[in-house]
Amino acid sequence: MRGGEDRTELGRGRARRRVGALLALALATTLAAVSPPALAAGPPVVIDAAGAVDPGVARRVREIVVSRRAVREELALPPAASVSPERVAAQQRAASIRLALGRAQKLESEAAWDDCVREAAGAMSDAVEVLARIDDLGLLRELHVQIGACMTLNQSLANARPHFLAAALLDERAIQLGLHREEAERAEGEARAEVLSRSRGRVRIESVPPGAEVWIDGQKAAGTTPLDVEVRLGDHFVTTRRFRFEPRTELTVLQPSGVVRLPLDPARRETLREQLSAVVAGSVTRPNDAELRLARAVWSRAEQAVILEPAGAALRLRLVDAVSGQALGAASLQKGDDEATTRKRVCDALGETCEAPSRGIPWYVWPLGGAALVSGAITAGVVASSNRSLRICPAGGCP
Repeated sequence: MRGGEDRTELGRGRARRRVGALLALALATTLAAVSPPALAAGPPVVIDAAGAVDPGVARRVREIVVSRRAVREELALPPAASVSPERVAAQQRAASIRLALGRAQKLESEAAWDDCVREAAGAMSDAVEVLARIDDLGLLRELHVQIGACMTLNQSLANARPHFLAAALLDERAIQLGLHREEAERAEGEARAEVLSRSRGRVRIESVPPGAEVWIDGQKAAGTTPLDVEVRLGDHFVTTRRFRFEPRTELTVLQPSGVVRLPLDPARRETLREQLSAVVAGSVTRPNDAELRLARAVWSRAEQAVILEPAGAALRLRLVDAVSGQALGAASLQKGDDEATTRKRVCDALGETCEAPSRGIPWYVWPLGGAALVSGAITAGVVASSNRSLRICPAGGCP
């Protein structure tokens, strides 16, 4: 008998919990339906105000932007001595390549042709990847000549010739005589003569975005992209560099009257650190204010920049993408604008809706709330009728 009563009480408890859960769900649904929309969660921004901007207006604009976006404080620029770990590693690998070249030269002097080829060729795969990145294509040329010389002396002229051609395309000047045996120097001279007989003309180099400096086989071309450079037909290392973007080096076939288009990727953080460090040190030409402003925004981990600058008697606000510099929005603020006008104009430039939330409970909440309560009551009735022994008692218990 006692077991039956326990099961009955357990069923009543479950029914009560079910009713409570349904009422809570109805209330939560009502609140979700009438709650004001959350603030827009747009991309984080930095705010860049020129020195001539009125501090009061700048403060008002900042308060509005902060209410809509995450605002990043500008980080200090990296110190002048910053060098990325990637560059340090590349320099160490270049030192290893030079040691391998020295060992190959010694093996050539000892007439150990096979060992000379293996030593120099073993460093070549690393050299192509590394030396163009750190602007040491002179070492790459020496390595090509060394491999070609050892292959020639090892009776493998057909395999040696591509190395001599690559060396001549990297630098058309004659190699220093007396460093290699006579037959090797003669084979190198013949390959160089073939390169010099090839057509020479202008090639159009373009980058996306434009404004990049260009190096052809380690030699800097005048100007920035888009530009024309005069080259010899053949494979050349083309390097493009632009502030705020990753340097890019490609081994590309250049043909007179041709066009080469090179897309640039946004600078990784370590690359940007090096570029800003060079600006701080004064070792590179200082970029213009617009470029530096965008770099500082990205360095501060922002995706967009809000720029305030005087425009005659007014103040101009611009929203730009921190990577591309593309304009995303703009507004003109007048000195006498009231708070509502300023807010609307700033929010329009941000692409946000800055309507102030209404106060009190809107009229449409009452019927929604009533519907929720009626729904909860009906649900409670259904649950109660499904368990006829269920009774609703006061806190002190049922009589």
